[in-house]
Amino acid sequence: MRKHLLVIIDDEEDLLDLFEYNFKKQGFEVAIFDRAKPALDFVSKNRPDMILCDWMMPGMTGLELCQSVKNNLQLADVPFVMVTCRNEPGAKQAAISAGATEFIPKPIPIQKLLEKVNRILVR
Repeated sequence: MRKHLLVIIDDEEDLLDLFEYNFKKQGFEVAIFDRAKPALDFVSKNRPDMILCDWMMPGMTGLELCQSVKNNLQLADVPFVMVTCRNEPGAKQAAISAGATEFIPKPIPIQKLLEKVNRILVR
C-alpha cells in the first residue's frame, strides 16, 4: 500500500521537526517547507494527499497558498488544513472561504492532530 504524502508548511522550524517526526513515525511520507512558494511549486508537481499549512509566513501567506491550491483544477480536491495561531473573530471563516478543509488552532497536541488528519483522509 502506498504511503500518504503529506505536505507541511510552517516557518517555525521546531514545529516542522515535531510534525515531520511524528507523521513519519505514523507511516506518512512527509515533505516539509518553511515557505509557501516552494511548497506550491512542489505540490504542483507532486500531488499530495493532504496539505497542513500555517497561516502567517513571510512572503506568500497560508491563506494565499490555500487559494492558489484550490484554484488549480488538479489540486482542488486535496484536503487543505490550516494550522494556525490566528484566533481572532473571522479567522476560521476566512480560511474556510479560501478553501481550507479544516481550521485547527495552535497549539494542538500532536496526538490530536494525528487523529484529525487520519479522520480527514478517511472521508
